[in-house]
Amino acid sequence: MLHYAITAVPERHQWHISLTYRREEKSSLHLLQMANWTPGSYMVRDFSRHVMQVQAACNGQPAAVQSIDKNTWRLPDSAGEWKIDYIVYANDLSCRASLLDNERGFFDGACLFLTDPDRHHEACEITLHLPDAWHIQTTLPQQSPRVFTAQNYAELIDHPFEMGAQIEVLHFEAHGIPHRIALSGHYPDFDRERLIADVKTICAYEIALFKQPAPFSEYLFLLHLGDKIYGGLEHISSTALHADRWALPAHDAGREPDAAYTELLGLIAHEYFHAWNVKSIKPTKFQPYDLNAEVYTEQLWAYEGITSYYDDLILVRSGVIGIENYLTLLAKNLTRVQRTGGRQYQTLAQSSFAAWHKYYKQDENSPNAIVSYYQQGAIAALCLDLHIRRQSPHSLDSVMQQLYARYRATGKGTDKGQWQQLAQEFTQLDLHDFFQRALYSTEDLPTAECLKQAGLALHWLPAPAAETGSCGTEAPPMVQAACDVGGRFTQQADGALITHVFNGGALERAGLKPKDKIIAVNGFACRDTTAQLLTRIGDEHQVHYFRDGMLHTACVQVQAALPQTAYLHIVSPDLLAAWLYG
Repeated sequence: MLHYAITAVPERHQWHISLTYRREEKSSLHLLQMANWTPGSYMVRDFSRHVMQVQAACNGQPAAVQSIDKNTWRLPDSAGEWKIDYIVYANDLSCRASLLDNERGFFDGACLFLTDPDRHHEACEITLHLPDAWHIQTTLPQQSPRVFTAQNYAELIDHPFEMGAQIEVLHFEAHGIPHRIALSGHYPDFDRERLIADVKTICAYEIALFKQPAPFSEYLFLLHLGDKIYGGLEHISSTALHADRWALPAHDAGREPDAAYTELLGLIAHEYFHAWNVKSIKPTKFQPYDLNAEVYTEQLWAYEGITSYYDDLILVRSGVIGIENYLTLLAKNLTRVQRTGGRQYQTLAQSSFAAWHKYYKQDENSPNAIVSYYQQGAIAALCLDLHIRRQSPHSLDSVMQQLYARYRATGKGTDKGQWQQLAQEFTQLDLHDFFQRALYSTEDLPTAECLKQAGLALHWLPAPAAETGSCGTEAPPMVQAACDVGGRFTQQADGALITHVFNGGALERAGLKPKDKIIAVNGFACRDTTAQLLTRIGDEHQVHYFRDGMLHTACVQVQAALPQTAYLHIVSPDLLAAWLYG
């Protein structure tokens, strides 16, 4: 067994860790290694950059420690009792890393635990030394108040820890399974009964959706509230979530959740769904995870994209939000994808494969070059669901249920192309042409055609960039095209910093590029870029801007906005209800 003693040093933002174990026999290699990435977040994060002062001793005598690469240390091959002391700096406010200060501690195990790669199968024990007043929330099996055990390294890193003096815990059961919501951070008073009721409803729906027993015996939502934060990372029986403190439901809130609370509920539904779709059903390449290097797969569209389809859909199916709220969310996602020029260059399969170096490392040109396997993957899943429903008594629900049943029976993941093959076997449909178009081409998805069978007409409007999509029971009125210049700005006190320039737009034609700073429009100080540039289609504006400390001028001609803003017209409420609730 490997023993980890972890001592918190909050004032220095440091975890002081002692790893002890017995080595029975000598061998040619005695290594210690730290993960380079954490499951569910597909980017090499180089956690070892935060490791400080690795020291070793064998049988009480100092032993040499040799770095052989960025995250691997070599030790002498001596047998006996080993003790490794090291420090990890922890000041990363992220659900994928580690944080420690005088108020709270959090860690995802992948960024904290050194281990011998040849001993991943061995049991582990963790002892935490924390301030006396601090409490701990995790789903790792507990031996005593501050001692926890794991069957192996994979289990060790799949149970994040939240610690602190101020952790509020809410309890409920769904299908007889105990659930907890552990809230940390600073947040206003809120309607606790509503949060519990809504989250319970979501959990109960998802457990019932998959029909077979849930893949966990308890579940924990670690919800940290802060200032304008958002994100989540799934684990086997828990999830680490970040949300804005004002997203919690107010006591006097109406029946329909506001946008912020709806977003929080969607995040909860998304990460919870991952307990089935990625923590259970998963690519074969993730069995087990190789956390030393990138693990490339074309299947992230199925695991993140399908999950992104279901997160909002589950909210309306379970009754947590209404139909209009759901269709507005759908219209916004359709708009985001339609406004992404990168869909003309990158396929969904390529987006999945390139997550490591493109999606998670975006720059100012990313909207022109890539698509999101979350957002476009969700639309592909919607089209697949409606495509299956039109031709058979089955649905995407049926496919997900069968995939989960297969995993429970065999424990096997899906190889390249096998997800598509299994979907065809389960539904008895020829879906080859659909998958070729949706996954391996840059051709637009048949979204309008598919939504038509769900009682919805999809219209594309040339609306202003600030309008992100909407829905209604009436057809959209004829609207005059809005003004546009093909880019995004960050307004500052002394000008506007260009953050993105879209291919084919007015800024590109004028020779402007990201990081140029517009300081004047037509000789007047640039105080309100939108009002000063977006005047009338065809107008020409002389702009003065700084680039690399040099002043330049250019002529920007206002263009018409492209029809890229989604409006969903409800044509048949009955067909719509049959899709949403049938």
